[in-house]
Amino acid sequence: MSEPKVTVYIPSHNYGKYLDKAIQSVQNQTMSDWELIIIDDGSTDNTGQVLKKYKNLPKIRIVEQENKGLNVTNNIALRLANGKYIIRLDADDYFDENILLILSNVLDTKPEIDLVFPDYYHVDENGEVLEAVRRKKIGEEATLLDLPAHGAGTMIRREILLELKGYDEEFSCQDGYGLWLKFMQSYNPYNVNIPLFYYRQHPLSLTKKQKQILDTRKKIKEQFVDTYQNNRRPKILGLIPVAGKSLYPQSQPFSKLAGKPLLWYTLKEVKKAKNLDLVVLSSDEDEVLDYSRKFKKIIPIKRPNTLAKPGSRIENIVQHVLEDLKQSRNYEPDGVCILYMTTPLRRSHHIDKAVDTMTIFKVDSVISIQEELSYFYQHGNNGLDPLSRSSRDLRVERDALFRENGALYLTRTDIIREGRLLGERIGHITMLPEESIKINSEFDFWMAEKIITDWKKKRNEHA
Repeated sequence: MSEPKVTVYIPSHNYGKYLDKAIQSVQNQTMSDWELIIIDDGSTDNTGQVLKKYKNLPKIRIVEQENKGLNVTNNIALRLANGKYIIRLDADDYFDENILLILSNVLDTKPEIDLVFPDYYHVDENGEVLEAVRRKKIGEEATLLDLPAHGAGTMIRREILLELKGYDEEFSCQDGYGLWLKFMQSYNPYNVNIPLFYYRQHPLSLTKKQKQILDTRKKIKEQFVDTYQNNRRPKILGLIPVAGKSLYPQSQPFSKLAGKPLLWYTLKEVKKAKNLDLVVLSSDEDEVLDYSRKFKKIIPIKRPNTLAKPGSRIENIVQHVLEDLKQSRNYEPDGVCILYMTTPLRRSHHIDKAVDTMTIFKVDSVISIQEELSYFYQHGNNGLDPLSRSSRDLRVERDALFRENGALYLTRTDIIREGRLLGERIGHITMLPEESIKINSEFDFWMAEKIITDWKKKRNEHA
């Protein structure tokens, strides 16, 4: 019997209520040249009962195992697969009947392409379509490929997946992200703008655990730079620009936030950042400079009066610091990470993640952002016009809106010397709303204090 063209595999842990739908969506494919591997990963629900009727079907293999987690299960499926191409289907999702035909045809007819993924639908627990999600077209709308393909519903040549040594079993989630970073170094992705699988949104979805996802991506990036780029990171200067006086009394450096000076929160975290080569505090106030000397590794540099005015451009302040360091220490960094003290809930791992993002994607700049899922408008001739070009039931990747939260701006030194804060190619790190508070008002100050004193305690209690 010849080998099948496509191996589909379904890992399932306690998704018995959805599993039948997933299996049937494979059986209903318009292309028949496939095999299906179903791995029951230690389920304790009715998964076993669901699988009984599929045990003797010739194109389906069922594996029952103790719970090993997604990435270990992915690698088991890879070892068992016979297909030329391989694609995962999560047990709570399901395929369009044409997905195998369309995606395999791309790989058949485009030998230069090694991975292909489609658009998809978000559906609710009952399978009702919530929205269609359209990804940017690679090469036409997207050249900076820092938004990975979905872990499921993506077809890849099996030989390529074997060359990449499969999935990293150190991580319990974000299986596709680590693979994407490795893949992008040597191979070519492609996408088709047709929604071909149904991605279920429900309370048990891993995508709801945003903090876990962001933390895992940070670790994946760090490991990737250490392992695949020989720990070669750019030399980054951390710069804390502090004005002695502010328009907002709540954002003064010595305003007491949960019992500590506002400035203390930034100084405390930058000391712990592993990917900063040097850290400078620039201020026109001697009291601020003296306070910074209490923190090891912080270099205080006094700002001249010409740069102490409220309207002074940050680019000029950075250039002054660069010139001072060049003359006093013969020091020239590859990039500068600007860290305003008015975002006190930024952490050292955000800084390290930004440097790793610049290293991996070779961008000019990296900023910290929040994705905005609300609808935005601007005033036009007829009142408010929606900024998004897509309808409410179609989420288009190009229409997604991201708000900079002011926590950090990382830019190559040569761009700063040109008088620009940001370059042409801008990467990003995503921060949680509770990490992104920027203090410009009494309300912001109150919110930050509540997060420090109450929110974190409650979150730890429910962890």
